[in-house]
Amino acid sequence: MPIKYFPNRIIKGKVPAIDRVMAKRTPKTATGHQDTTAAALDQIVSADSDWIVDNISLRFSAATARNYSVRIRNGRKVVSTLNDYLYIRTADIGPQKITLTAGFYTGAQLATELQTRLNANASFLAAGIIFTVAYVTTTGLFTITPNAGTVQYLDYQANEIPKNRESIAGYLFGLTANTAFLAAITSDTAVYGLNTETGIINQTASTVVEHYHDDIHTLSVDQALHIESSTGVAIVVDYTVVYEEIV
Repeated sequence: MPIKYFPNRIIKGKVPAIDRVMAKRTPKTATGHQDTTAAALDQIVSADSDWIVDNISLRFSAATARNYSVRIRNGRKVVSTLNDYLYIRTADIGPQKITLTAGFYTGAQLATELQTRLNANASFLAAGIIFTVAYVTTTGLFTITPNAGTVQYLDYQANEIPKNRESIAGYLFGLTANTAFLAAITSDTAVYGLNTETGIINQTASTVVEHYHDDIHTLSVDQALHIESSTGVAIVVDYTVVYEEIV
């Protein structure tokens, strides 16, 4: 789902109409360059809001057969200060603010990121608590499990100042309410499809030097472009994505 806005936070979801119009009239460009002789092109392009892809262009340095594709990837976009932290505590350790690194994630990648941040927390480290976080594609559920004791998710942390009280990253993991102290926390809402992709360009053994795709695609903040080209051929690939953010 798109970014969720909370009533106590300073940043609001509604932007003045003139700002929306002006922002839409300012196309942005994402570019990349890869020599596929030794390493394949494998890049993710995403935006910090809902967005419109105006066109995609790829240029190859030689007419040598290679596979290439562009796919729409479904996942979760973490944006700094908008949906990047949540509160976790154990029976013996008070609420800890766990901040995620901004970026685009599949379900499995998001589980790994939360696990990494939990296990880097100084208070949990000092207590010898190690967390495992998993995402199951078929159920759409995340599970957070400590190696000992019980753990609690706090959707609302009353001891924080008002603008920082909500776990603004909780809904990314399907967590929408405070839990009890449990041996493991599991999403109360399933989050399906975070590892799925749909192709918009898919070429096999192509020898074209240029490919231009100008179909318009409207994507949510939780969708990205996955651009790939096969390895093992002496070709340099350059790509350009022109897009507009919907603010």
